[in-house]
Amino acid sequence: MTPPPRTRRRVVPDADLLPVDPHRLPPPSAWFAPDAERHLLDRPRHCPQCGASLVDGRSITTEYWMADDRVFFTWCGSCHWTGTIVPVERVTTTEPEH
Repeated sequence: MTPPPRTRRRVVPDADLLPVDPHRLPPPSAWFAPDAERHLLDRPRHCPQCGASLVDGRSITTEYWMADDRVFFTWCGSCHWTGTIVPVERVTTTEPEH
């Protein structure tokens, strides 16, 4: 009988010095795990007013739902803009005549 193959452990130097991950996802078995993952992937990254980063730790983005829309209530830590951002899949508009 052959022994089971050894698994290698990856050693991270000074792992205890690394900061805690602020975007840690819940375990995949949690009922809200897909929603948490979608929030991190879909949240706004830049302020629509000044273009500053919204994921730098100085800004706040909260997601809520209104009917079928996902709404991100956002406050920018750089320019202090406050507003809602609603992602859309498709926009149909008219083009003015030239």
